[in-house]
Amino acid sequence: MVKMGAELKIITTEIHLPSDIFYSHGIGKDRAEYFVKKNFLLELYREGKISLGKMAELLEMNLFEMLGIMKDSSVPLNYGVTELKEDIETANRLGLLDEDSQ
Repeated sequence: MVKMGAELKIITTEIHLPSDIFYSHGIGKDRAEYFVKKNFLLELYREGKISLGKMAELLEMNLFEMLGIMKDSSVPLNYGVTELKEDIETANRLGLLDEDSQ
């Protein structure tokens, strides 16, 4: 998916795999597209190429559901010192922190 202004451009692709790869793991034809999309997005997140919010948006779920998917898939949360500092700055700007909580 590539964002072009207000227009969303969709890329559709086809993959060819033996059906038994899906069926032997309990993934029916109706779930195959979601399975591939979810794992593709999880890998992009793991590589730091998309955010948690973007991944949840593309899978049409909220952040809590996405965190559950990540836990089930053993994908760690990408949250480091930089993100923490940004969150603290945002909380300060919004007046959500007092001086004792820093």
